[in-house]
Formats: sequence, structure tokens, C-alpha cells
Amino acid sequence: MSRRQVPDFDELVGTDVPAAERERLRGAHDLLVQAGPPPELSPELEQVPWPEEALAPLGLSRRRKADRGRSWLLVATAAAALILVGFLIGQVGGTKSSSFDVAHTVKMHGIAQAREAAAVIEVGRPGTDGNWPMLVTVTNLAPLQNDSYYDLWLSKGGKPVFLCGSFNTKAGGAETSFRLSAGYPLKKGNFDGWVVTQHVDGVDETKAPIVMTTPKPS
Repeated sequence: MSRRQVPDFDELVGTDVPAAERERLRGAHDLLVQAGPPPELSPELEQVPWPEEALAPLGLSRRRKADRGRSWLLVATAAAALILVGFLIGQVGGTKSSSFDVAHTVKMHGIAQAREAAAVIEVGRPGTDGNWPMLVTVTNLAPLQNDSYYDLWLSKGGKPVFLCGSFNTKAGGAETSFRLSAGYPLKKGNFDGWVVTQHVDGVDETKAPIVMTTPKPS
């Protein structure tokens, strides 16, 4: 088999795949290439006149000799395509649903110059490592420029107290979904809400402008 017959990884996956997922797919692709072509039937078995009606229920059919040289290319291409389809399904599904057990959902609204913004936070239960996951979906929040970004906080009395993570948004405020994780315990009394602040160089993080918040506790 010439190297030209091996499916090109970049053509299959493209260049817009996140680095972590790209490495995972690259590993699977390399394993397929290293495995080489699947073994052919022995000449004795190939010559057995298997009836087509016996092969059909298994999804098999007798191959023409001219097709055998392309078997590895077809298998490798199909396998790589399945990996890519699985990844794309995970990407599409991941933007709308979480892969963890959701404990509760938090809704946020924009204030000040971001009054049209909104967010939904799906909060998961802590894992065995003590970290609790979040899936955050933000809409109508303009992206920040010049290396600036937003911070998501647990708050108390409307003031940020525990940082959950940083993020930015898509152009035009298009819906943006991302995952965050935190390791400190969620104890009642330590916080009573959530806020999003806009990072400003030279300004203390806990005093940065607040652009999103949760409703005041009743």
C-alpha cells in the first residue's frame, strides 16, 4: 500500500477542531494506520461458493478481485469518518446538553451595557475528585477585545467572592457554550448568587464592572 492511499488526517478532520479533541482523533487515526490492511481470506475460503443469500443477512457480498486492492483504503476511510461523525455529534450535543448529572440550573440576566445578555448555568454534582462541573450557555453578550475577557463568580450580597473561571464570547454575541470546573465546596452561607464581571487591566478583580447577575435572593 502506498502512502498516497492512507486517508489524510487534516482532510478528514479539518482545522477547526479544538486541540484536545484533535489529539484524541489523531491518536485513533494513527492506530488505524499502524494496524495496516485487514487480513484477506485464504485462497481456499475465497474459492468456496458461498451463496449470496447466505452472505446477505451478514451484510456481506462477494468482492470482485479489482476491489480487493482498495479494501484497506475503504476500511480506513470509513473508520476515520465514523470517528469524525462521532466527534461532530458530541460537539453538537455538547452545546445543548451536559454529560454529567445536573444538580440544578442557574439563570442569569445582563445589566448596565449588557442588559440584553442572558445565561444558563447547568451545575453538576461533585465528582470523586471533589471538582464540580458546569456547562454555561451565554447569549447576546458582546465579545471583548484587546486581550480582555469575562469572569464568572459565585457572589454574596451582589459582590464576587469565588472565581469559577474566565471566558469570552462569539462575534456578535452569538450563543456561546463552554464548560468550567471548580474545586471548592458549595456550602450554603458562603454565597447567595452568581455574577459575571468584565476584566479590566489594573482594576482589582473583585471590583471589576459587573455585566451579568442572578436575581436577588428572596
